[in-house]
Parts: sequence; structure tokens; C-alpha cells
Amino acid sequence: MDTEKQKKKILIIEDDEHISRVYEVKFSQEGVETVVVQSGEEAVASVRKEEPNLIILDIMLPKKDGFMILEEIRQDPKLASIPVLVISNLGQESDKERAFELGAKEYLVKVEYPVQEVIDKIKQYLYY
Repeated sequence: MDTEKQKKKILIIEDDEHISRVYEVKFSQEGVETVVVQSGEEAVASVRKEEPNLIILDIMLPKKDGFMILEEIRQDPKLASIPVLVISNLGQESDKERAFELGAKEYLVKVEYPVQEVIDKIKQYLYY
């Protein structure tokens, strides 16, 4: 099957059920498969299992924060090339810099971006 036509998959690592549900609904309407993980503990194992085309990652998660997850993903050669978009309430420059140093492609502060704008940005990475 042509890779352009294959169904895309996003792994959403987000502990806020409302936010993850909004993304899930929006992407299913776009024909994109979504998998949601709500804790940092499950995140890296889910990335390995699901092999997503893209990861949406929150920073503030129970058990293991997004920075630790990003670091683990980038240290695994099989996972390192998966684009990670951080979407967080943490808006400090130091948080953004750290995420970019760890390999994040984007860092969006939740309150600064309407959902549709986030969706559009994510689609840029899915369909480069």
C-alpha cells in the first residue's frame, strides 16, 4: 500500500481526559487513528507498541513527566525519529528550551492556542 494512503496514527500522552478526548474526536473526523495514554509510566512502552507517526506530549503527567519521556524516546534509535509536539500549560522559556534540547519539534502552550490551530499544526507534521 502507498505510504501516503496509509492511515496515520497519533499517540496522545495527556492526563486531562477532556483535552485528550477533544483531540481524539477531531482526529477521528480527519481519518487519523488516535491512541491515548494518561500516565508517564505507560508512555514509552506505548510508543514502542503503537509505533505512531506523531506524538502529542504533555509535560505535567503523573509518575513520570514529559521531559523524562522525551529523553527516553530520543535515546531509543527506533523511536528517535518520531516527531514529538509538546502541548503544555508550562509556558516558561526554560521549559520550552529544555523541550527543544530534548528533541521536541514544537512547544505549544495550551492557553495560547485554540484547538483548531493545534490541529492544523499537527496536520503539518502528519502530512508534511
